[in-house]
Amino acid sequence: GLARLEGGLIAPIAGWLIDRYGPRRLLYFGITTMGFSFFLLSRITALWMLYAVFLLIATASSFGGGRPISVAVANWFIRKRARALGILLAGIGLGGSAVVIVGWITETYGWRTSALIAALAYWVIGLPLVSLIHHRPEQRGLHPDGMPIPVVDNATATPESQEPLEVELTPRQALRSPSFWLLAVAFASWSVTVTVIAVYHIPFLIEEMGASSVRAASLASVTLLLSVPGRIIFGWIGDMVNIRVLLAALLLVQGIGVLTMSLIPSIEWAPLYIVVLGPAYGGSAALRQALVAHFYGRRNFGTISGLLQFVDLPGTVMGPIFVGWVVDSLGSYRVGIQSVALFLALGAVALFIARRP
Repeated sequence: GLARLEGGLIAPIAGWLIDRYGPRRLLYFGITTMGFSFFLLSRITALWMLYAVFLLIATASSFGGGRPISVAVANWFIRKRARALGILLAGIGLGGSAVVIVGWITETYGWRTSALIAALAYWVIGLPLVSLIHHRPEQRGLHPDGMPIPVVDNATATPESQEPLEVELTPRQALRSPSFWLLAVAFASWSVTVTVIAVYHIPFLIEEMGASSVRAASLASVTLLLSVPGRIIFGWIGDMVNIRVLLAALLLVQGIGVLTMSLIPSIEWAPLYIVVLGPAYGGSAALRQALVAHFYGRRNFGTISGLLQFVDLPGTVMGPIFVGWVVDSLGSYRVGIQSVALFLALGAVALFIARRP
């Protein structure tokens, strides 16, 4: 919770710095700080040190995590942006499977050694790779997607071709547009779902469905694993269809998956919602970022994305708290999970209404 709060608060500043100075400089700072944070984690001796280190990790991850790389990808691609972001996020999703290795190292050698190895990995592997990151193709004498952006000739253009391939809005213009706040509602519904599922998925399976802890953790892992192909497949589709409508449809599918999760009578029915929820969650993760770039352009992508995350912060933080209150009041997870499905439906409606500025 503290990490999400810190990340949301710093997101607009981090996004602005990345847009202003480029992702490479911020990645050098972020990855160096991440390594230093894990080194400190291996040396903590008191609870307050743990909180301080986790706040430092949350801050560093805004600069040394997926945000600056997403800014670079959004700048290098226009026509194939959704699939490029899908591949990027699929890689991040696969990286999550390393938790098995981390778990083995922690169990075998202890958590302090595990944290120290993580610090060395950031410095030895992460820092050299930063040199491959470039902010915009124009800085290398190239064009997005490897081809110039076409200029629309109003004298010969058809009505279908009048919409420009790329628009550029400032953060102030974005904040003044109704579409920004509609996207904020839609993205908040997605963020709340991710947070609530992350917190309550395994407890729901154990306490409500009677699953063992191992089985519950395995089912949760499968859900995340199925999100990886969803990021690639729906990212590829997003470059060929109306990305706004596709994302709205995926939020509805997520809602159906979450609702199905709340209605299953026993653990044997769990695959029914997992095969729906996993791919839809993965696809929407990739399309969210692509839609921001499609609506507001490349130049201020990091800043506007950060502003959207900041606006989403209350829902992201309060969602799990609300569901926890419902669980404590009613003694069941089902109603709380169903409220998340309802919020996803609201988010889908907001996307159907939103229009590109």
